[in-house]
Amino acid sequence: MKKFFNSILTEDEQKILLFLVFFALLGLSLHFSGLIAAEDATPADSINFEKDYEIKYDLNSVTLEELKTIPKIGEKKAKDILSFREQNGFGSREDLMKIKGIGEKTFLKIKDYFYEFEGEKKNFGENELFEQEIIITKININTAYEEDLITLIGIGPSKAKRIIELRQKLGKFSDINQLLEVKGIGPKTLDKFRKQIYLGDE
Repeated sequence: MKKFFNSILTEDEQKILLFLVFFALLGLSLHFSGLIAAEDATPADSINFEKDYEIKYDLNSVTLEELKTIPKIGEKKAKDILSFREQNGFGSREDLMKIKGIGEKTFLKIKDYFYEFEGEKKNFGENELFEQEIIITKININTAYEEDLITLIGIGPSKAKRIIELRQKLGKFSDINQLLEVKGIGPKTLDKFRKQIYLGDE
């Protein structure tokens, strides 16, 4: 065999051949010993992993850094969420809309990043969401306090104060549309919470 190789290969070529055979055998031994994975992950595996892996947070324990990873929530909104939690706690995901800067559209985009609360309506759409809010919150705007008014969609502390100031000036509201006189409340804002309010007898 040696004479055969000597007749067809030079000494340098034989060395190169031995070198290649050595590394081929080394690669096979590593493969069968398990030190090298039999199959590399394919792009499809990566896509399936991302599809199956869904990040969700508990609103009552989520951290500032975790909140900042959610689209549409910057550092300011994240801090406002934690501040609201410290003062009130969260009883449902819809409580997020009580935070200034989180309206209907933002809520619908971020709600699925948080675990549902026990008893929360499952798989609600936009219209169902507001039907649920109407049932939970029905406020007499002639007797409501500031803390009641800020539970209305689109109403923060400053607008709630202005509503009370206008009510005191008028004596009482005789028409819900009088709320349009409040700075910052236009027809679109009023329509968001119109069904959540009513005029009482007082």
